[in-house]
Amino acid sequence: MKNISPRQPSQLSPYARTCLDALVRANLAKRISLGGALGLFHYFDYRPTHDVDAWWSEALTEAQRHEVTQTLEQALAAHGNVRVRAWGDVVSVELLQDGKIAFSFQIAARSARLEETASAGWIDVPLDSLTDLVASKMVALVERGAPRDFLDIFTICQADALSVSECWILWQRRQSLAGSDADMSRARLAIETHLERIALHRPIDQIEDKTQREQAQQVRDWYSNVFLR
Repeated sequence: MKNISPRQPSQLSPYARTCLDALVRANLAKRISLGGALGLFHYFDYRPTHDVDAWWSEALTEAQRHEVTQTLEQALAAHGNVRVRAWGDVVSVELLQDGKIAFSFQIAARSARLEETASAGWIDVPLDSLTDLVASKMVALVERGAPRDFLDIFTICQADALSVSECWILWQRRQSLAGSDADMSRARLAIETHLERIALHRPIDQIEDKTQREQAQQVRDWYSNVFLR
């Protein structure tokens, strides 16, 4: 794995900046760690993301977590209506504009962590290591298989930051640490199924934009001929 230093994403949502600044001012930033797409884009800045995904720090009380969500609510209140939803181990603070979700800040309980968190650098907020971010993205690729998951892992490997085998090793490590299924054959089958679903839903010849069509073809060919070999 390449040693890559994190940098501020160039396409950071102003609402994300508002929320992170509010947590820093309230001395609450250490209670979370940035993950998801925003975390990954600190290392690979190649597409926009409007939302924030984060993890709770370990050993927080419900009262301490509530302080964080309350601070986020207050920070976003000046920009529209704010609601808080919770399901499972996830809490989502959402900004509503014209009846639609314009921005969300989601925080989940962490099931496994491979390395210590780092600092985002440009702001005093903890950031997941690249190792953990790739491992989490691999989990998303296997379990969810959204087009953006395929694109993210493709981009990481094309940048020679990690090899395909290293991506799989990180996935297995995280699955084992979380006590989840680490069977690679089943994971590969899941990815193949996701890829087939995407191809049926969005056939290459029906993608009108030439750049998007060529990128989609390149990504799909790479998974079929390289990643899943």
